[in-house]
Amino acid sequence: MDLVQQVIGNLEITEDKAEKGIGALLMALRASLDRVAFDGVKAALPHSERLMGRALMSGARTGEMAAVAGPAGLYAALAAAGFQKDDIPRLGRIVLEYLRPAIGSDNVEKFLASAPALRG
Repeated sequence: MDLVQQVIGNLEITEDKAEKGIGALLMALRASLDRVAFDGVKAALPHSERLMGRALMSGARTGEMAAVAGPAGLYAALAAAGFQKDDIPRLGRIVLEYLRPAIGSDNVEKFLASAPALRG
């Protein structure tokens, strides 16, 4: 199943919101992973650039996305995309488990350690 569809089904949200949330997570991952690891993300999600663009556009009117510089800005980015605090760990779990085979468990755990908003 497509990642966007998994997020829609599990969180019962719109496609637009799912794409923005996934995109925000991907932007944080891109800032925290090395290039080789992020190439794994691109292979697993060939439309990752479009998803990251969707996340950027979600905060364009107020500029909230400008502060996203990796995991530290993730909570603000997800809030700007319309996610409630309780949904953020669920979103993170779905996305990271989907990407785990592509980026490896070590990278997933490293990212989770730097992104406390995903721990719940």
